[in-house]
Amino acid sequence: MHISLNWLKDFIEIPKDLSPQELGSQLTLKTAEVEQVVEESKKFENMVVGQIVELKPHPDADKLQIAITSVGKENLQIVCGGQNLEEGMYVAVAKIGAVVDWHGKGEIIEMKKVKIRGVESYGMICAGSEIGVENTSEGPHDILDLSPLKPKVGQSLSELLEKNDVIFEIDNKSLTHRPDLWGHYGIAREISVITGNKLKKYEPKVQIPEKGESPKVEVKNKTLCQRYCGLIIENIKVESSPNWLQRRLKAVGHGTHNNIVDITNYVMAETGQPMHAFDKNYIKEKIVVRLAEKNEKFTDLKDNKHKLSDKMLIIADSEKAVAVAGVIGGKNSGINEKTTSIILESATFNSSSIRRTSTELGVRTDSVQRFEKSLDPNLAEHAIKRAAELILEICPEAKIAGPITDISNFDKKVPQIDLKIEKVISKIGIDIPTSEIIKILESLEFKIEKKDKENLKVTIPSFRATKDVDIEDDLIEEVARIYGYENIPAKLPSLPTKLPEENTDRFAKHRARELFSYGLGFNEVYNYSFYGNKELDNSLMNEESHLKLLNYLSEDQTHMRTTLTPNMLKAVHLNSKYHKKFKIYEIGRSYKDLKEVFPLEEKQIAGAVVEKSKKDKTFYEAKGAVEKFLEKFCPKKIKQVSEVKNTPYAHPYRAISYMNKDGKVLAKVFVIHPLVKKNFDLENYSVSLFEINFTEVQKSEKKEKKYQIISKFPNIEFDISVLVARDLEVGKIESAIKQADQNLISEVNLFDIYEGKNIKADKKAVAYNIVLQASDRTLTDEEMNSVQDKVFKNLEKIGGKIRGK
Repeated sequence: MHISLNWLKDFIEIPKDLSPQELGSQLTLKTAEVEQVVEESKKFENMVVGQIVELKPHPDADKLQIAITSVGKENLQIVCGGQNLEEGMYVAVAKIGAVVDWHGKGEIIEMKKVKIRGVESYGMICAGSEIGVENTSEGPHDILDLSPLKPKVGQSLSELLEKNDVIFEIDNKSLTHRPDLWGHYGIAREISVITGNKLKKYEPKVQIPEKGESPKVEVKNKTLCQRYCGLIIENIKVESSPNWLQRRLKAVGHGTHNNIVDITNYVMAETGQPMHAFDKNYIKEKIVVRLAEKNEKFTDLKDNKHKLSDKMLIIADSEKAVAVAGVIGGKNSGINEKTTSIILESATFNSSSIRRTSTELGVRTDSVQRFEKSLDPNLAEHAIKRAAELILEICPEAKIAGPITDISNFDKKVPQIDLKIEKVISKIGIDIPTSEIIKILESLEFKIEKKDKENLKVTIPSFRATKDVDIEDDLIEEVARIYGYENIPAKLPSLPTKLPEENTDRFAKHRARELFSYGLGFNEVYNYSFYGNKELDNSLMNEESHLKLLNYLSEDQTHMRTTLTPNMLKAVHLNSKYHKKFKIYEIGRSYKDLKEVFPLEEKQIAGAVVEKSKKDKTFYEAKGAVEKFLEKFCPKKIKQVSEVKNTPYAHPYRAISYMNKDGKVLAKVFVIHPLVKKNFDLENYSVSLFEINFTEVQKSEKKEKKYQIISKFPNIEFDISVLVARDLEVGKIESAIKQADQNLISEVNLFDIYEGKNIKADKKAVAYNIVLQASDRTLTDEEMNSVQDKVFKNLEKIGGKIRGK
C-alpha cells in the first residue's frame, strides 16, 4: 500500500524536525513495516524548465537537431532527435547528473557531457516517458511540451509538475490484522499517537436532505451484509477529474478514469472504505443484496464474463446482477459520459465471503483487500458523506436527491476488556507507570475506566473491534508497541537449571529406527494416515471400525488407517518395479473407531521383507527381525502363538503372533494371503510382513525391565541339526530344546532350515546354535554332554531325528 505524505498533512501536522525517513522508521517500529520511503522530487534532481532559443540542423545527421536551450542563467547546447521541437517552446531539460529512462524503455542512464556525431551535447531534452510523466504530444519521438503550463525558465521541474510528495510504501502483510490502517486517515491516527500532535477529526460537512428521493434497498442476506448505505445524486456531469485529485490518486498507485469513479477510489484511499457508484438509469426499481443463483452469468467492468455460484453475495436490481458485492462492479451499470444520476454505495460485507468469492472468481481488487480484513461498519456512513461532499465540490451543479438509505444488521454494542496493570508489567518486563499505560491507550482512542489501582476497564473503539483487539493480551501489545520496543531492556529470561523430562516415546522411536535401519538393513518409508475403499478391498478388510473422513482430499484417502499394512503393500508394489529384493518398514499411528468419544490411537511398526521368488523364502527373515526387536525392547516372558486373529490379509497357515504374559498381542509375522498378493500384483514375489503394536511393547518394556548381572564366566556352544516333520512349528522345536535345562541354556539360535535334495518331501532339516552359561561357575564338558543328551531326547520325543549323531 502507498501512502502520500501530502495527503497525511490534511489530517495531522508533521513535526518539521521529523524527516520522512525518520517517520518511516517510527511507523515500522510502532505500527507497520515501511518498505521504502520515496521522495518524488529526487527523481527530478537536475531537471529544469528550458526554453529553446535557436534550432540548427546537425551537420552530420538528418534526423538530429542542435537546440540552443536557455535554462535560466545559461544556454545549453543539446543534440536532440525530437520531431516536434520549435523555437520558443518550453521543454523539460535533464542537465548533467540527471537520471532518465532512455526512450522510456527501461534503460536508466545518467546524463553526462557527450559528443553525438561529432557535436557536443550538454544534457537532454526529454519526452514524457523518459521522466515518468504523461506526454500530451503524439508520436514516439515527441518531446514533452510544457508551454501550456506557462512555466518560468530555469524553474525546477518537480516544482512545476508538483512532484514534491513523499510516498511511504507499506508492506501489505504487516496490515493484515489492521483494517483501520488501509487508508490515509488511519495512518494519520497512528502518526498522531507517535508524534503527540493532534489529529483533525474526520467530519464531512455535506448537508444531507431530510426529505426527497432515496434508493430503495432490500438486503436479503443480513449475515453477509452487515450494513448498506445508499444515496442518490443528480445533475452529474461525468468528465476528467481535476488535476489535484488525479495527482493524489496517481501518487498512491491508482489509475484515473472519470471524476465519479475517481472520487470513490479517493474516498477508499482516504478512509479505507471501498465504495461503488451505479448509473441510476440502469437500476430497475431497487437495489437487492442477495446470493447469486447457481451459474448466474455476470459481466464485470473489464468485460470479463463470470459464472457465479450460489454462495456468492451480489448486488442486483429487480432483474439482474449489477455487481459482485465487495469485489467488482458490472458493465451493465457502470458510470459513463452519458451518466447524469448516480446511486452511491457504501457497505460492509462479511470478510470470509469476500475472500472466498474473490478466490473463486480469480479477481483481486483494492476493494477485496480491504473488505477481507473485516471493516468497521460505522465507517460506511462517514465514507458516503465524504464522497457526496467531493462530488458537490467537483460538480457544482450536482444535487443530493434525498436522505441516505441506511440498513444496519450489525451489533452496535461496544466491547470492553478488563486489564490488569500487574499483567501489563509482567508481560512487557518493565515497570511502566499506570498513568503512562492510560495515556497510551487513550491516545489510541481506547476509553479507560479505572476500577481500582490495579485494574482498568477498557472500551474498544469500533475501528479496532473487528477481529483486532478482543483480549487482554492485545491491549498489552498496544502498550508495548507505543511505549517502544527499543525502550524495553533486553534481558535473558531466568531459566530452570534442571533438565526437561525425557521424552520416552521419542527415544523409543529412535531406538527402533536404529535397530531396523542400521542393525537389520531395512529402509524406512513414510505413508499417509489414510487409505481408500480400493485398499480396503484389496486387503480383504471392511469398513467396520474405520473412521471415514467428511472432507477427504481424494478417493484414495477416504478412511483413517486402522493398520499400516495396506499402505505398506502399496509401497511394496511400487518398489517391486525397481528392486528384486528389499526390506522396508514404517513407524506410525493407527486409528480405530470404537464407537466411543475418541478413537483408539496406537503407535505401530509395520515392515516387509520382499524377494522375487514364487517360493515363500522371506518368512523367517521377517520373523528374525521381529524377535530381534522384541529381544531389545521386552526380552522376557514372550509367548509365541501360531494363531493370528483379525488379520484378513495374512496367510491362514503361515503366520505367528507374539504375546506378553497378560495375553496382549505384541507382534504378528505372516506371509500375505494369496488373494491379497494377487490384488497388489505381487504374485511373482515372496512377501512376508510384520506388525508390531509399539504402544503395547512400550508398556511391556516398562513392566519387565530388570537389572541383570552379566556372567563373568565363559559360555559353551554346540550346534545340532535335527530332521523333523515339515509342518512342525519352529516354536515347538525351540521349546523342546529349552526344556532340556532351563537354568544352563541361555540362548537358542536358529541358523538354517533346509528342504530339498536328500530330504524327504514331508521333512525338513533345522539347525540350531545352543549357548550354555552359568552365572556362578565355569561349565565342564560333562555338564555340556549331559545337556546335549537331554536336548537330543526331547527332540526325539517330538518326532525329530538327530543328524550326524
